[in-house]
Amino acid sequence: MGGILTPMSLRRKILLFGLAIFMVLAAELFLSALGVPLAYRAIMVFAAVGAIGWAAWSEFKRLVWDLSAIRSAIDDTSRGEFTGEIGTARLTETAEISEALRIMRDRLAEMGRHLVESLRIESLNVLGSILVHDMKNLSFRLHCLSQNILDNYTDPAFRDSLVRTLSDTTDKMDQMVRRFREQKEMVIVKIPVNLNEIVRSAVINLQREAAGIRFNEQYGELPTVWADALLIENAIFNIAENARDAMPAGGWLYVRTQVYDTVNGGGRLAIIDIADTGTGMSEDFIRRDLFAPFVTTKPRGLGLGLYTCRQIIQMHDGKIEVSSKPGRGSVFTIYLPITE
Repeated sequence: MGGILTPMSLRRKILLFGLAIFMVLAAELFLSALGVPLAYRAIMVFAAVGAIGWAAWSEFKRLVWDLSAIRSAIDDTSRGEFTGEIGTARLTETAEISEALRIMRDRLAEMGRHLVESLRIESLNVLGSILVHDMKNLSFRLHCLSQNILDNYTDPAFRDSLVRTLSDTTDKMDQMVRRFREQKEMVIVKIPVNLNEIVRSAVINLQREAAGIRFNEQYGELPTVWADALLIENAIFNIAENARDAMPAGGWLYVRTQVYDTVNGGGRLAIIDIADTGTGMSEDFIRRDLFAPFVTTKPRGLGLGLYTCRQIIQMHDGKIEVSSKPGRGSVFTIYLPITE
């Protein structure tokens, strides 16, 4: 009766015990018919019944052990101790119960990990995430410039680009550090902005680091949008940067802005489409990992870029959608409300 058995085994054993008792009684009648003396028959019956009783008591103790192990595991689970193991080597008739408990324990452990991760995110806060992520990007931009200075400094066009890039980079670093120092949490500062200019600025900054990438830009007529210019440009740049990184062998990056009038009086939306002809993504990856913090496919990535992008868009009462298929590129669409 060793091994992991199903709860049906207990019923089978009860039937076997009943059958054994019936066979003992039948044997007693058979021996009586043969004329075997009563004393011998009594000894044989008592011995058989004793053996059956001992086996039944052993099975009962094993069942009690199984239930005790499950009870102990439930107590551990209620205290949040997820790392222990249920003693499956001793669990026999209660295998299904132990399996259900194991699944419950695994799910609770997963929920606990998600909770810890959420607390970790809150302690980091979105603004700190943006600062860390963008400082990394800006420092990498300066590193690329320093690599090219000796070879290209005599080129007037390169010198002009160098001056503009250094000025833009230091200005953004200063803005981010000052803002991070003055604010203890993410606070958006909305002002009337020209969204096309913000998108165009993000694209220009990316073009300086996008060798082999061709750009197609279409800017529609957009009314003034109330937004935090620094944060919105940050979000657009990060999405465009991911599009560039999805095309290591080169490709097309499409940028388009337009206005969309919603139905049922829902107001007007400014729409920003950023599309690429890169590697694409599976639906499962988009749903599970794309916007998850600390998840990255880049060797030196932090896994914070797209997470902070979505946070920024949501803080502007907007939303971001993604359409993609492996090998067929991706389209990121940002929707921002237009306040008349």
